[in-house]
Amino acid sequence: MITKQALGSTLFGMADILRDKVEDYKAYILSLLFFKRLSDNYEWETENEIKEFEKRERRQPTERELAIIMREKHDFKIPEGCFWKDVRDASPDKKNEKLNHAVNEIADANIDRNGKAILKGVINTVRWNEPAPDGSGSKKLSPQVLTALVSYLDAVDLSNKNASVDVLGDAYEYLIKRFADENKGGTTAGQFYTPQEVVDIIVRYLKPQKGNTVYDPTCGSGGFLINAAKYCKANYNNPKAIRIFGQEDVWNTWAICNINMILHGLDARIEKGDTILDPKFTDDDNNLAVRQFDLAMANFPFSQENWTKTGQPKKDSKGKTVNKKDGSPQLEYPKEGYSDPYERLVYGTPPYSNGDFAFLQHIVASIKDNGKAGVVCPQGVLFRGQPEKTEEEDGQNRKADDEYLIRRGFLQGKIDHNGEFTEMHNIIDAIVVLPANLFYGTTIPGAILFINKNKPAHRKDKVLMVYAAKEGWYKEEANMNVLLPHDILRISTILESWGDLETAKTWIDSQKTRLKNLIQEDLDFKLLELEEYYAEDIERKTEKLAKVQKVIEDKQAKNEKPTKGDWKAVETAQNALDKLTNEKDNKINAAHEQAEKERQAIDAVEQELIAMLQDPELRKRYFAIADMEELEENEFNLNIPRYVDTFEPEEEIDLKQAIAEFKATLRQETALDSTIEELLKVFNG
Repeated sequence: MITKQALGSTLFGMADILRDKVEDYKAYILSLLFFKRLSDNYEWETENEIKEFEKRERRQPTERELAIIMREKHDFKIPEGCFWKDVRDASPDKKNEKLNHAVNEIADANIDRNGKAILKGVINTVRWNEPAPDGSGSKKLSPQVLTALVSYLDAVDLSNKNASVDVLGDAYEYLIKRFADENKGGTTAGQFYTPQEVVDIIVRYLKPQKGNTVYDPTCGSGGFLINAAKYCKANYNNPKAIRIFGQEDVWNTWAICNINMILHGLDARIEKGDTILDPKFTDDDNNLAVRQFDLAMANFPFSQENWTKTGQPKKDSKGKTVNKKDGSPQLEYPKEGYSDPYERLVYGTPPYSNGDFAFLQHIVASIKDNGKAGVVCPQGVLFRGQPEKTEEEDGQNRKADDEYLIRRGFLQGKIDHNGEFTEMHNIIDAIVVLPANLFYGTTIPGAILFINKNKPAHRKDKVLMVYAAKEGWYKEEANMNVLLPHDILRISTILESWGDLETAKTWIDSQKTRLKNLIQEDLDFKLLELEEYYAEDIERKTEKLAKVQKVIEDKQAKNEKPTKGDWKAVETAQNALDKLTNEKDNKINAAHEQAEKERQAIDAVEQELIAMLQDPELRKRYFAIADMEELEENEFNLNIPRYVDTFEPEEEIDLKQAIAEFKATLRQETALDSTIEELLKVFNG
């Protein structure tokens, strides 16, 4: 059986073949991978079922029985002539056409009980036979490149015989992360990938239970949903203990998510469409009421402009489009406003220029009366918008901003058109302010908003606020910041304990081993990657060294004297091999050292948290539990510095020692001045 490390690294090698050949090359790689998986597993399922039949019946199946096996014993149908081997064996000039035909036939052949083509737009999302846009008659993806891709992937058996569901699913996720890492600064990475560490924090705070329905309205490649299933596997030994639902608006990303679910062996319903304008999950009895779930997890598009899709470019008096500073057109919206047919905007209509509260209200509407949600959002959600002010208060009359009213509604309850409360109900459970530059495709500082419609009695009028953007609570890397395992432990412990020391101790005990295992898994992955990265070059240089050494050995066997050039060639080859081996060893040692630092950091954070929870002054720098009175005093502004001491204290210095060092420096300067004067006298003298 192949390991996920080896499979992931091998599969990513396809990127080297395809990179710069087509845009969004990840879709090509992931779609081809999926096609081969289905084909390899179909053949394995056939062989395995025949073996099981022979073992059970002690004879070979008849032609009729074999036909039944071929028809009924497969997860997915593959029509004749549409297998991987058919594409592989096609001539290069026919390969694009053959592959395109195969995936389209498979898409048409797999129909569920309701008549829906379950692989339509999933396996055939890529147009393999698309002509080049220059009108030359050639292919957009050249037959030579496709042939190289197929030949490369052909060497890897992707059936259950060699790649289990867990291994294949994890390798697929590894690919998705690698693609996101390649495009850290671009806009597309954030559409399909949320950092695993953030997903982990949210899933573990929400704790999916057996029988729960779990929903992600902007699911990307499905990271939240996959990890919720993994949580159930770890806790209940059954990844299918929950039912999974998601919606995604980008075609390729929707296809990637569907493939992700299938490769992980999960039964999931992933729909395509705009969640705000066209929610696909509606109530069975009322298609204008959104369906409600037990849990929701999401990382929606930050600050989406024109979320109603009703904005039109603004024109000046001459009919010319008015542009913003970044060159994009200013938009203006219909004066009659927007009416949501699904009645989700019960706390107020958000500004048309920013859809954050549209997504948040959709999520609130999509969880049951005892439902919970964990949502990644921009920090602006916590404080944008101003309350109403009178002339006596502010020197001018000012209406309350929409975003202020919505946020206040989350904290106090819904109001009617007269501004009267229809219910008093705080649904905000906890807030985690995250470091800036943590998410792919945006530098906007993010936060996690935890929503609970049925908070326990002792927390009903309270909100936990965690400040996780503190310097030293994350690792700075090129283009992005990263949360390490001990950072996850710190955040999750504060969330879990709500300041209770004994709860914190229990939680830390439950998490330390898990996090240290993750560190070891990551180390094993890195070591295997290093082995594979250097293996070919070391083998080549070892062969070269052996070759030049053999020249000397052959001459010595003939009693001939090797030349200086012969010895020099050996020395050069040996030095090249030693250099490469030392480089590899240094990287291996660095990986081990980093892993050990992270393990030690977990133990250090354990002691840090226990000490913090016993020190009232220190607690203020980590988190706060704000009650409704304090929230009202702050006019429902949830900006963390209003509640948590985010000030970074300056390092204390020993004043006596500082004065002594200053005086010593002055004495040194005086001595140097004297020396320089003496030298000048000698020079001038």
